[in-house]
Formats: sequence, structure tokens, C-alpha cells
Amino acid sequence: MIWTRRSMALVVFVVMGLPAAVAAEDTSKGKPMVVAEKDIRAVAEWLKKKHGPSHQERIDAGVRQVAGLWTQKDGTIEEYTTFCKTHFLAGKDLDALFDRFQRKLDAIDGGFNAMSLVLQLEIDEDLGEVMPVDRLFAGFSPAAHMSEDMFMSKLSFVALLNFPVYDLKQMLAKGDDWTNRKWAEARLAQRFSRRIPAEIIQKIGQLQAKISDYIYGYNIFLDKVIDSDGKPMFRKDLRLISHWGLRDEIKAQYAAKDLGGLTKQQTIYAIMLHIINQQIPAAVINNPKVTWDPHANLVDGKQSEREDDVRYRYLQEVFKAEKMLDPYYPGMTSVIDRRFNLEREIPEKDFVDLLKAVLSSPVAKQVAELIEKRLARKLQPFDIWYDGFKSRGSYGEQRLDKIVGKKYPNVAAFERDLPNILRKLGFSPAKAVFLAKHIEVDASRGPGHAWGPGMPNQKAHLRTRFSKQKMDYKGYNIAIHELGHNVEQVLSMNRVEHTLMAGVPNTAFTEGFAFVFQARDLDLLGLRKPDAAQAAKKALDVYWQTFEIAGVSLLDIQVWHWLYAHPEATTSEIRDAVVAMAKDIWNRYYAPVFGVKDSPILAIYSHMIAYSLYLPDYALGHMVAYQIEDYFKKRLPGKDMERMCSQGDINPDLWMKRAVGEAISVKPLIEAAGRALRAKL
Repeated sequence: MIWTRRSMALVVFVVMGLPAAVAAEDTSKGKPMVVAEKDIRAVAEWLKKKHGPSHQERIDAGVRQVAGLWTQKDGTIEEYTTFCKTHFLAGKDLDALFDRFQRKLDAIDGGFNAMSLVLQLEIDEDLGEVMPVDRLFAGFSPAAHMSEDMFMSKLSFVALLNFPVYDLKQMLAKGDDWTNRKWAEARLAQRFSRRIPAEIIQKIGQLQAKISDYIYGYNIFLDKVIDSDGKPMFRKDLRLISHWGLRDEIKAQYAAKDLGGLTKQQTIYAIMLHIINQQIPAAVINNPKVTWDPHANLVDGKQSEREDDVRYRYLQEVFKAEKMLDPYYPGMTSVIDRRFNLEREIPEKDFVDLLKAVLSSPVAKQVAELIEKRLARKLQPFDIWYDGFKSRGSYGEQRLDKIVGKKYPNVAAFERDLPNILRKLGFSPAKAVFLAKHIEVDASRGPGHAWGPGMPNQKAHLRTRFSKQKMDYKGYNIAIHELGHNVEQVLSMNRVEHTLMAGVPNTAFTEGFAFVFQARDLDLLGLRKPDAAQAAKKALDVYWQTFEIAGVSLLDIQVWHWLYAHPEATTSEIRDAVVAMAKDIWNRYYAPVFGVKDSPILAIYSHMIAYSLYLPDYALGHMVAYQIEDYFKKRLPGKDMERMCSQGDINPDLWMKRAVGEAISVKPLIEAAGRALRAKL
């Protein structure tokens, strides 16, 4: 479990407006500790007399927030009363308390972040064979007892007594008028507004490590994939992770000049269908010793035992883990509520409306007709990943591999070039050096990720794949994406006014910056120059990507609603339901565009198995990225990114308004795609 400021701040529930007698669960004895209304009112009146009526709102909120989580092991009613009288502060004392929490939590977050980095090292980085003990270390969460320890020491109660917790409705109504200090206080209170037993946190950490090991090890050796005549179909030493690598190979084949590219795409699509339907032979997963004909589904020419619904068993385990957390979020009945109301801070209905606006736009059909014309064939389901609007489509994957491999023969070469890359992105020489010094590049065991700092001046880590320590184009493309994350992470940690509000509003915003960087990957290699036609292609490309991931996101949301409606479902029932929902969404939004019905391709994403309701952040990320990218049409990222990131973790719409001048919307993206369709491409 990665312990960062965000992972703490995003687990929040609302304890304001509780009933007359406030009952808090005693996590050690299982018995409620009831703080009667008369006791709450009595201590509140005492505090109001001492500090004056100007503090009435804070006092009323604080004493109830403490009562809501006070258990028998925390003390008697008398001890609760004494605690509130002793620790409620105002004026300069409150300022000093705020500063104390900020400094101490910086140290705590940074320490746990550093420990987690080392504990998960062999799982996350390609350092050779993984030993069984490495998985045990990765599943060990040094911060598992942190939450309860903070309550036992009464530090959590001090924060809750002095700083109110606000729900989404309140933040949307009042946040525009808040100062940075007020936002920092709100984020501080959120960190302590839940009380999850350490054993649950530990179990979830172990599950995350187990699933990560499964996902990162889910490689398909395409060089062992054969056609019906027994001939290899792909280049030597081609091993790709699902789903990332398989999807990107489909994209790469659009540059092929003959029918071989289409045949390879159809073969990869067949592989994806086997994975989704769990008809993939277990013997071909991460195994270079057998040949596989995916169309006949034969291994070494014979029938072979399938993978036994492992994919959906892990989804079931993630669901059960989230169910363990549900009771500790009063007012939040599910992980769905937590993801939208607490983490994204966008109501689910509003978010789904954004997705449907993209999926239902007439532009989708028009873009599809253009793609069909460019391909000179009818569309197939995997064309949801059509990559021909990108300039690299004219270069070819192998040529790009050679260019990148020569420029970056090892990890150190890429890390040394970071200042140069950042200068090309518009950062001043001094800022480029500062950022590069705060980013370390590592060879990733998985597809690649960005690990942010836990405190100021701590390094971020950029992980991407290297083939035999040499970077290929896929690894480079991922690296530039992750660099966008890292730059945001470093800036929003080191340039924010109060580190208690470090970060961006939600994952979609850091994804937005990552997409902005990734879109410039070929520019950074000096392989193209921007022009009007390229800008039009860019708009079409972003719309098509958003159209694809919007359906995937909608599926992710529907899957989780189904899981909560069917908590006792078996893994096979989950499998069938996911496939059916994927087909239903496809038939509703994609079949009219593609002319093909009943494809389950939207269910291929590994995120759906490993990370609960993470995929909607990608759709939002594309929307956010386009708005940011539109702002940067006449500016390089380095010119304004620091200003944007220094806003910190405020509400998403407010952040966007202050960053680019308008709230989150898909209208600019759809309109830009419409204009691009009228251009001569």
C-alpha cells in the first residue's frame, strides 16, 4: 500500500449533522460508545463561554466530530469532556496548532512513503527474479496501524476538534470563497475523519500486492503466437503485458503497409476475447515455452486447460475488500460514493452525464466514417484504438524503436536527458534542473507508473519498461506520460502554499498533465513540427480516445453497481455479468458507429480487475487534458504548469476555472473534433 498524502486525504466521511446520541464503533470490543446529546451540548456551551460566540460553528462541529469516533478504549464520558475543554484552541494558538500538524505530517508521510518504496521495490522494478519473500514484503504495510495509533494518541481527535469536516455539497457551495489556509484546514480534517482498523488496512495491502503481482506477470509471448500453418506471426522476443502492451501493439500495426498488420490486429483481438471470456489457456500466460494458435485456441497443436476465472476472482476479492471498508464511512454506502463524492469530488450523475455526452455525440459517427475511409475497409471492434491520427503512424514502430534505442541505450541515459526534455517542454533551465533532480528513473517490472513524493524535497520515481535495459518506443512513450505525472507531483508538493493541500483535485488531473506530455513525445525526438493539419488530427485523436475510454469508464461504474446488487455472486456469475454489460454498452453506443454488434472488448482493461473504479479517471483525464492542452496551444507546458499545480488540492471545477478560465466540460473537445472534420486531412 503506497502511503501518500493523497491516500490519507481521500478516505473521508462526513460526521456533521449526527443524531442526538452519537454512537461510535469500538473497533477493539465491537461495542458502541454512546456520547449523549446532553454531554455534547454541555461541553459545547462551556467552550462557547470561554472562547466567545464567534467560534460557535467550529465548536459545534468539533465536539460532534470527536464524539462520532470516540470509543470505550478512548476513555469515559468525563475524559471526553476534559479532552474537548483542554484541546479546543482559537486565535494564535490555533495557528500554531495548524503549523504543528503540517510539519509533523510532512515527516510522517515522507517516512512512510520512503518505506513503502523500498518494501515494494522488487515487485515494482525489474531487478531480476522475484523471491517469495519479496511478495511478503510488498504486502506488508508499515502504515497499517498509523490510523489507529493517531486515534489512540488522541492526535486525530485534536484535529477533528479544531478543524471542521466538510461534505461535497458544502465545498461546492463555499469553496470558491475559501482561502488556501481554509482549504488546507479542510484537507487536514478529512485525513482523520475515518477510523479503519489496522487489520483491515493490512489485509487490503496484502491483496493489492497479490493482485499487482498477477497483473504485472500477465504477459503474452507474441513471438510464440502462430497462424494456422504453424508459422510465427510476430517479431522475435515480443512479450507484451495485458492489456497495455496488447492494446499498444494493435495501435502500432496501423503503420503497416500491407495486410499483415490487419491480420496481426485481428489475432491480438482474438487473444483479448479469450482473456475477457476466460477461455485463454493457462499455459500461455507468461510462458515462452509453448506455441499458441489463438484463432483455434490450441497450445502446441492441442486443447489446453483454460485459466479458471482468475481474472474475475480477483475482481471479487477487490469487491469484498471494499465491502470491509464500507461500515467505516457513515453516509457513504459504497465505494461508488467514496470515489465520486470524496475522491473525485464530482457527483456521479454529473460525471455519467459527461461520459454520455461524449458517447452520444453525432461526431462519433462522423469520425468513424473518416477512419473507415482512411483504412479503406469496414471498421472492426479493435479500431476503437485507431492510432492513425497520430503523426507517428507514418514512422512505424520498428523505426521508432531504433531511434529511441540509440538515444536511450539504458536507464541512466534517459535520466540524464531529463533536463533537456523539460527545457523543450518550456521549463526554464533552472526549473528543468530542479525538477530533474527530484525525479529518479527506474526500469519497471510492470507497464510503468509514477510514484510521487510524500514530502517536500523527496524524489518522485518514474518507472517504465526497458527491453534488455534498452528503451524502445513503447517504453519511451510511457516514460513521457509518467514524466507528466512526476512533474505535477513535484510541483504540487513543493510549490503549494500549504503542504496539507498538496496535490491536484483528483487522479484525473494528474492524468491530464500526463496526457499533455505524452502527446508531445515525437516533438521531443524532433520528428515533427506542429501545423494546422496536425492540430486537427490531434483534436480527432483525443476525441476518439475519449470516446473509447468513456465506454470503458461507464462499464466500470455499472460493474460496481452490479456487484453491490449481487454481493453473493460467484466468480462465473461475475464473469458472465461483466461480459453481458460490456456487450450492452457496446451495442448501445458503439454498434451504431462500427456496424458490429456484441463485442465485449470494453472489458479488457486490467485496471477493472486491480483497482476499484479507477478507469473513470482516464475519461476525466482526457477531458481535463484537452482543456489544459487547448490552453497550451500557444504556450508550452512549462510556461503555466507551475501556476496551475501551485493551486493544490481544491475542488475540481474551481481548480479548472482558475487554471484555464472555465469549468470542466466536454463541449470544447466535441466542438474541436467537429471543426477538425471540416478540415482537409
